[in-house]
Amino acid sequence: MSELTMGVVGGLGSAITWAAISILVQALSARLTPAGINAFRSTVGGLLVLAGAVVTGHGGEIVRVPLWAALTLWLSVIIGYAGGDTLFFVGMQHLGVTRAHTLSMVHPLLSTIVGVVLLGEVMTVPRAIGILLVVGGITLIVTGRGEVAGERPGARRKGIRLVLAAAVAWSLAAVLLKAPLRVVSATAATAVRNPMAGLVLWLTPWARGTARAVLESRGLDAGRLAAVCLLSAVSPLLFTAGIKYGGVSVGTVLAATSPLFTIPLEILVLGRRPTRRTVLGAVTTVLGIALMN
Repeated sequence: MSELTMGVVGGLGSAITWAAISILVQALSARLTPAGINAFRSTVGGLLVLAGAVVTGHGGEIVRVPLWAALTLWLSVIIGYAGGDTLFFVGMQHLGVTRAHTLSMVHPLLSTIVGVVLLGEVMTVPRAIGILLVVGGITLIVTGRGEVAGERPGARRKGIRLVLAAAVAWSLAAVLLKAPLRVVSATAATAVRNPMAGLVLWLTPWARGTARAVLESRGLDAGRLAAVCLLSAVSPLLFTAGIKYGGVSVGTVLAATSPLFTIPLEILVLGRRPTRRTVLGAVTTVLGIALMN
């Protein structure tokens, strides 16, 4: 298998796993809070990554991680994973999975604009068209009617604010990651940072009652929890592989296709059919991101 093929598999794999995680979290939301689900998946998934890193020979590197790098990695995961993912899951309850995923794509849009305006990156014709498509796709999502049954007045606006806040948190977390990754491998960095998100979330009041609810889970819910934890361990590794072997452009674009995978999953698992406007917005946004990169 060529490196480009591995990059494609990694990028698409990260998109599919993130879509599946979101669908499963939505399915579990009747029993567990978003913060509780995030705490449990962060802890179990993070420990799985840590164990995998030790088994594959990264134990020594993990022990030797400089203190400043460890602190920066922990700050990054607290902002992006504990904060950003939790905000996203709460916003998803108000907007629906596909709408929330598409709206969160404002993250690469902001990164591109910052690169052009502040860093002097070139504004090409395809990139300009891509920006317009992303703006158009997100506009379709924001101005569309609600898809969540029994949606209360103002719930859509609240969901939009939460998802946008999550996108900002993810952007800040990505910026913080750059310096540590110059001195630490991606595998060691993931093993060091991910368990910290769970620890922080367990200390918050929003995770109260999670341990009892998890222990009482049976049947389908228990299976969903196990799947969320396993996918949470695999997803960051797939994303890293997409970037490493496919390059930043290929890996980022393919990882951003997650809204396209949430559409069939939302229908099959949740029995909820996104509107045509939402589907059009998702396709338009993903196409725009491809052109931007």
